[in-house]
Amino acid sequence: MKIVLTGSEGFIGSNLKKRLLRKKHQLVCYDLSLNKDIKDFTLDGDEDFVIHLAAKANVRDSVKNPAPYFITNVDYSKKIFNLCNEKNIPCLYASSSSVHNWTKSPYGKSKLMMEEAAHPGQIGLRFSTVYGENPRKGMLFDYIVNGTVKYKTNHKRDFIYIDDVVNAILLFVKLGLKDKNKTYEVSSGHLYSVKEVIEEAGFKVPLRKGDPCEAESNASDNSELKKLGWEPTMTVWTFLRNLDLDKVIRLGRL
Repeated sequence: MKIVLTGSEGFIGSNLKKRLLRKKHQLVCYDLSLNKDIKDFTLDGDEDFVIHLAAKANVRDSVKNPAPYFITNVDYSKKIFNLCNEKNIPCLYASSSSVHNWTKSPYGKSKLMMEEAAHPGQIGLRFSTVYGENPRKGMLFDYIVNGTVKYKTNHKRDFIYIDDVVNAILLFVKLGLKDKNKTYEVSSGHLYSVKEVIEEAGFKVPLRKGDPCEAESNASDNSELKKLGWEPTMTVWTFLRNLDLDKVIRLGRL
């Protein structure tokens, strides 16, 4: 298949890209690091599938500087959705569990508006908090893996492993898109205490309140995705047990 992948060099995109290439798909990639911006997105008409992952994704930053989030996540996504619709090319796009708390941040609002801009037949995947061995910078597991956790909070998060996210995307590539303007929650279905996760990883750090823009919980229901045959395969506790804890200690774990 000829697949267009936006955000191909990000945390999710780079992991997905490896799997797609392994399956011998032909890829057309868009990413700022490749000097291919989605504002210049085009389609030839012979593409089989579009996977739109590119986004601005930082809740705290979106509060300080909201405009770029609406430009990238809404305006540029509309262009992609419209082109896919015009050329009758299936489009799967990345949304976020932040839409459930969209009043908390411009980021969450921009993702909700993105969903509203999608055409019938284009499917959104609402990712909960994605983690893995080489996580996105500035996320909790980035600090855990690199031994730089500074504090803990009482927030609860549904953490979903990167391979499980990639498996969900690949499932839709295999099945095709048959629903009408539907979204699916890609989550573990389990809420973890951020405080307990940090303590389980061995960090002795102070407890503090989270930022007002952060939701207390991002619980989501993955039952619709499970009906299609998808299941999460990794738990946070198993991931932490598999970490090289000696390396984390050397990197600065307290």
